[in-house]
Amino acid sequence: MEITSPLFGTAASSSEVIGLSVTGLVTSLNSARPWQLELPASGIFGLTGPSGSGKSTLLAALAGQRCCRGNITFANTLWQRGRRALASHKRSLSLGFQDSRLFAGQSVADNLALARRYSRRPLPEQECDRLLKAFGIDALLHQPVELLSGGEAQRVAVLRQLFNNAPLQLLDEPLSAVDRAQVLRRLLPILRDFWARYPALVIWTSHDFDEIQLLAQRCLWMDSAKLSAPLPLAEVARRLDRQGVADSCRSRIEARVESLRAGLLTLDWGGVPIFADRVTGHYRKGDSAAFLLQAGDISLCVEKPGLSSILNCLPVTLVTQQQLVDGRIRLRLTAAEQVFYADISRLSCERLQLREGAGYFAQFKAGSLAGL
Repeated sequence: MEITSPLFGTAASSSEVIGLSVTGLVTSLNSARPWQLELPASGIFGLTGPSGSGKSTLLAALAGQRCCRGNITFANTLWQRGRRALASHKRSLSLGFQDSRLFAGQSVADNLALARRYSRRPLPEQECDRLLKAFGIDALLHQPVELLSGGEAQRVAVLRQLFNNAPLQLLDEPLSAVDRAQVLRRLLPILRDFWARYPALVIWTSHDFDEIQLLAQRCLWMDSAKLSAPLPLAEVARRLDRQGVADSCRSRIEARVESLRAGLLTLDWGGVPIFADRVTGHYRKGDSAAFLLQAGDISLCVEKPGLSSILNCLPVTLVTQQQLVDGRIRLRLTAAEQVFYADISRLSCERLQLREGAGYFAQFKAGSLAGL
């Protein structure tokens, strides 16, 4: 039953915006485990967990598109109390799906124009033009949406959400059909940059933890319809590892920006300069930048190597060694109080005679830093 009382859908008198508050939220999927959730008014949060655990159900319930009971408040506005709920179109949110759900019989431009027309926080025209070029959609504007590929349709759907610029943005596997290298190296830095300039509360659902590591600082975990409050990314990575999900391993690293010249970004990692190319985001000196480092892209040296075309050489400490099922050895390394991983062969480990607690040098190419 839709709420009609003036109490619902109106802002409370408090001047402090409390963000998203969910208490005792129950659907047919989690009748024995009501969901509780408290999130700030802005920020990017991941949502992951095994398939079928309830992630999409949670998003649908928040959006008012799933029968449920409980209490939902956003930005001091009551959306649901018990079974009485505010209609979806009256909630200040957007919901994006894996299957895009573009409006058929219309062009790409028509779909985007609708998002802008009904936006409560419309973007400047120049920002929309910038996003069109960044997402590679400007050449598709007059294309009927039925002729788009799966990846093109997903990019248009995400762009439609950005054009709407809702205060709460829920995204459910929004880029699963897009080439993974393009997602990590181009689209995610663009999204991160956009939400830094136009803050919103974003819940990004994905089975690809690399996406979440690049976008978010904390992550919601859903398993067998049990929702865990926002957790540190390292804790979620451990849970995924225990489930045997992580065959390959990318580590999230943060460093401070020093300069950007001729497409080469210089970063400070604990006093050591490192370099990245293929940079997409916009950075200024002093900014904090997050990127991913693939374990298989790192080589380990016993002594500091001489002049090399590999620009990055970082002093590290070996913490632990773990044998993987395929014969490789996964090394847990630390540098400037940040933990990351390197995968090497068993033969390399034996030849180097690696010892836990000893110091070594890690080398990796400037092109190995993904997500910048």
